[in-house]
Amino acid sequence: MGILFDKKDFLPLVGYSFSLLGRIGKELSLAEDLSVLRNITLLGIRFDKKDESILKALIDSTRTSDAFFVFEDLLVLLLFGTDKEGAIHIVNELKEFFGQNMFYTIATSPEDGDDASTLVENFRGMVKLKLSLDIYTL
Repeated sequence: MGILFDKKDFLPLVGYSFSLLGRIGKELSLAEDLSVLRNITLLGIRFDKKDESILKALIDSTRTSDAFFVFEDLLVLLLFGTDKEGAIHIVNELKEFFGQNMFYTIATSPEDGDDASTLVENFRGMVKLKLSLDIYTL
């Protein structure tokens, strides 16, 4: 079950995710491949119709490591250990499940930023360009 956070916690939580990722990379020496842990994805979704039941269903059906933030008409998911293809899969599942049009954009580390501030800045630009929303109040 994902966790809904207040939007004021967005920047600190993205920063914390990168700090945690750095610590895992430096301090753990595991035999298995941990390349999936390199990924931190920001998924911004705008639905055709605003419906509180969508948010509840999303929170109930996601991992405990997934964080949600609501910015006016934009739902933002912070997905730790999810790459761009995984985020696209999530979007396709949501479209099928909710049966309504939705518009989305995805920013993933390390491709779109290898630190919190770069990833968030690139995500903001993508949201403005693709979703016509200005979220510079983050």
